[in-house]
Amino acid sequence: MDYDKYVKIPMFIILDRNICNNNKILYGIIMLLSHKEGYCYADNKYLGNWLGVCPRRISSLLRELSDNNYITMEYRHRFQRKIYINKEKFTSDLLENFF
Repeated sequence: MDYDKYVKIPMFIILDRNICNNNKILYGIIMLLSHKEGYCYADNKYLGNWLGVCPRRISSLLRELSDNNYITMEYRHRFQRKIYINKEKFTSDLLENFF
């Protein structure tokens, strides 16, 4: 399967009214980019290019996802981070079948 040709967004994200629509798409992009390594290391400019928004807007979108416990971010240096999908939101079999 070619994972880089489409983005899958789980229904629990689609149905969550606490996050905006751009964040729902961003979550799907993060899932896509974290498939191989288990985390996403894309910077805000790269993610912003995918969504058509500025890097500053990506910062606020990531903060919203983090505040709602959908992702966790680990910073190694000031400009180097890893974004992890919070797997507690998935049931164990749902996550395996999602990919």
